[in-house]
Amino acid sequence: MKKQRDTPQPPSWADKLLEWFVAPHLLEYVQGDLHENFYKRVETVGITRARREYLWAVLNCLTPFFFKRKKEVHLNSYYKKDSNTRFTDMLSNYLTVAFRNLRRHKAFTAINIVGLAVGLATCLLIVLFVKHELSYDRYHAHADRIYRMIIDARVDKKDIRLAYASEPAGPALMRDYSGVEAFTRLRDDGAFLVKHGTEVFKEENIAFVDSNFFSFFSLPIIKGNAVTVLIEPKTLVLSESKAKKYFGFADPIGKTLSIGHLGEFRITGICKDVPSNTHFHFDMFGSVKSVNAGTKWMASGAHTYLRLREGYTQEQLAMQSDRLVNKYVNAEIKEFFGITMSQFNENGNRFGFSFQPVTSIHLHSDLDDELDTNSNIKYVYIFSAIAAFILLLACINFMNLSTAGSAGRSKEVGIRKVLGSVQKQLIRQFLTESVLLTLLSMVLALLMVLLLMPGFNSLTGKEFTISDVFNIPMLGVTILACLLIGILAGFYPAFVLSAFKPVAVLKGKMQANLRSGWLRDTLVTGQFVVSICLIIATIIARQQLSFMQTKKLGFNKEQVLVLHDTHVLGGKVKVFKENLAKMAQVTSVTSAGFLPAGHSSQSVDGIVIQNGTQTGIHRTKSYFINEDYLPTLGMQLALGRNFSKELATDSSAVLLNEAAVRVYGFKNPIGKQISTVGDGTKGSKHTYTIVGVVKDFHFENMRQRIAPLLMFYGGDNNQLALRIKTNDLPTLLSNIEKLWKAETENPFAYSFLNDRFNSMYDSEHRIGHIFSVCAGLAIFIACLGLFGLAAFTTYQRTKEIGVRKVLGASVTSIVGLLLTNYLKLILIAIVIASPVAGYSMSHWLQDFAYKVNLSWWVFALAGGLAALVAILTVSYQAIKAALVNPMKSLKTE
Repeated sequence: MKKQRDTPQPPSWADKLLEWFVAPHLLEYVQGDLHENFYKRVETVGITRARREYLWAVLNCLTPFFFKRKKEVHLNSYYKKDSNTRFTDMLSNYLTVAFRNLRRHKAFTAINIVGLAVGLATCLLIVLFVKHELSYDRYHAHADRIYRMIIDARVDKKDIRLAYASEPAGPALMRDYSGVEAFTRLRDDGAFLVKHGTEVFKEENIAFVDSNFFSFFSLPIIKGNAVTVLIEPKTLVLSESKAKKYFGFADPIGKTLSIGHLGEFRITGICKDVPSNTHFHFDMFGSVKSVNAGTKWMASGAHTYLRLREGYTQEQLAMQSDRLVNKYVNAEIKEFFGITMSQFNENGNRFGFSFQPVTSIHLHSDLDDELDTNSNIKYVYIFSAIAAFILLLACINFMNLSTAGSAGRSKEVGIRKVLGSVQKQLIRQFLTESVLLTLLSMVLALLMVLLLMPGFNSLTGKEFTISDVFNIPMLGVTILACLLIGILAGFYPAFVLSAFKPVAVLKGKMQANLRSGWLRDTLVTGQFVVSICLIIATIIARQQLSFMQTKKLGFNKEQVLVLHDTHVLGGKVKVFKENLAKMAQVTSVTSAGFLPAGHSSQSVDGIVIQNGTQTGIHRTKSYFINEDYLPTLGMQLALGRNFSKELATDSSAVLLNEAAVRVYGFKNPIGKQISTVGDGTKGSKHTYTIVGVVKDFHFENMRQRIAPLLMFYGGDNNQLALRIKTNDLPTLLSNIEKLWKAETENPFAYSFLNDRFNSMYDSEHRIGHIFSVCAGLAIFIACLGLFGLAAFTTYQRTKEIGVRKVLGASVTSIVGLLLTNYLKLILIAIVIASPVAGYSMSHWLQDFAYKVNLSWWVFALAGGLAALVAILTVSYQAIKAALVNPMKSLKTE
């Protein structure tokens, strides 16, 4: 309706401007509001100022929101779009709102992204490790049909399981059993000094293998023919890395290397480096025809592998063991022990073979004479559980903070519902925010993985690269996992918030229910259960490691220098020892081919007791030592005497440790005799007289009880051990090296006995470090979530805190009020975590013959640490809230 001529009108050109720019469906509402306000302003401020204000209001309306749009963008036209377009529009809106909310709550966003990223990064790294552990030897063609043949026997009431089989066993089984498609053997004869021109290197990874080795296993030959490279004796295949080491980029085919006492070997092939996920790691392969082959079933050994024909099973193969033994071993039992096979078995003994799938060796085999130190499936389970727990902690953080923040968004949900939003749309919106957050966390997690990978490789002893993470399968699984985590983690907040009744929300009734937070309390308790379990595990693992390193060993491992490969000196070794003994810093010197530490030799002999109470055959480990060995290593005699070079009869003398005396049943062992069974050859059996008993000392890992040990008289010059006393180690080493180079051109190498002893516990060191890192991460993630949760809690209770302060409450009482609930949760977590961690760690300690006892203070300390960290985390927010001026608190909405 038009106004009268005398009624004041807004500028007509301003109305034209409004009609020109504003969309038709909005014009009536906008123009009506502006006109109504104009007439009111005319009455109060006059026509001139009212027109000026009207013009300014029109200009303010000329924003993109009001601009004219094409007809199809009218509100009702939304429903005329096809479903794909509508979905795209909705998704765009969800993402826009999600980013807006994330920016609005920057602290919340940062805590969620960092916490989830740490959890994802840890999980990714552990998945790499577990995936690698489970992949061992699976790359070989027909890996599911390849088995390792092992000796499985029982002598002297002890099970004997050796990683090798008798050398004749493979060929015999191939001849006698049609189920075997192929076999190959590998012999590890220890380290050799390899000479190339004037250069000499000590090589510890040389194997002697059958000619079909490279066609049996999937180890590609780069140069040469896989079938013929090792047919002839004194032929050699090098790995790529070894070929570069000795020959650079020149072609090594046809050239020679000198290998120890075996002489010159002609290089006939180059192979790819053995993959890291293989149970053996050799880089030089010589023809097995180059070394003496053993013919005895009970006195020879080679690592033997069989490939079954399709359709044959491991159970069928195992049935051949008794047939082989009856056919080939029967005569050797009579030859070695002077009794028949039936008598041997009647005494509780047995000799046989078992078969292991090659894919199970790395995680399920811990036999004597393994080619490499294997892992344990237990650690795969432990690491997998740790990865799951840490990721769970991160997801709990997300859910905690989402539910805690839901009270602040309840009004938003109520308003959206009043404006027409349905539950399905609200669920999509909240799930979109959740998934967006997890995808952002994934990006940060991948960056963390790249930064942490060198340290992780050092911790685990692996060699992972960027390509192990950034490949399609790994990234695909990671993205799917993040989507799943986002959906699961956002599920509860999405469905709870979207189910609110608008009237109840706008009246504030839903906020009280949300703030009670029983689910959040449960999740916080779960977080600290995991954290306390990991702290307890870390403390106990460190305790056990410290116990093994500080326990009295029965010898003195400190200040003992070990010189390697002294056998190369030949006849000069005696003069070399005498010159070493003359040094003021050297208190004693001994031949030490056998040492009570890792990476040391030891022999195993079959022993027959002549006059003890435990008659029969005993399989006993043995050392060869001279008269200087015991004093140099600080070992003590319990009975009798040490060896003496003055007594010619000591060539037939023997020392026993206390464990051997107990097992053999000697009450007074001095003067008693024992005999070796030999290897079946003439003159291999010997009788020895016991002249002394050495106090028990640990010569193996403390996972095992101290076993019986024999010490025969005879120097093993592979190594020399020097007890030293010096404050100037570099000068001493330099002087020893000068003596060495005066006698030989071979490389000078040394180590320290305490380092070699500690190396036996590398896996325990690694476990301790991993537990420590994971416990730290768990505490960090838990505290990150607790920090955010405490911030939300104090924010929600701002008015309450203000009222309490006005009524006279002190800062201490307010802090105590906010802390009380969290301390209750931590106490519950301690009660739950202690028995769980105690049971798990006592099970882990069962692997050790010598172990620490579980003490109550470990659990108290773990709980105390968790409580202290939680108190410090929550107290910061509590004190911050308690110090706010109550006037500001009471004005908070």
